[in-house]
Amino acid sequence: MNIVEIIGEHGLGKSGMIYRRGQQIVLENEKTGEHVAVKVVMHDTMQGWLAENGEGDWQWYHERENQNWPEGTECWKYVKKVGT
Repeated sequence: MNIVEIIGEHGLGKSGMIYRRGQQIVLENEKTGEHVAVKVVMHDTMQGWLAENGEGDWQWYHERENQNWPEGTECWKYVKKVGT
């Protein structure tokens, strides 16, 4: 069974997107439009991305899909892989 079949069968990720540890991605702050390049530590569908920023600090980048965040929480959306 190849990865496409596994994704289809289990419904993993959004549109088949799987975020892997060490993957470098660009996220956009939905409120300010700021773009930030980060290295993924882990991804959780409820929490968002735990990622390492350029200074080496780990931070949660929350996704808007979880409607349980308090008002004023900074939410981020995936833009692209770094370098693409």
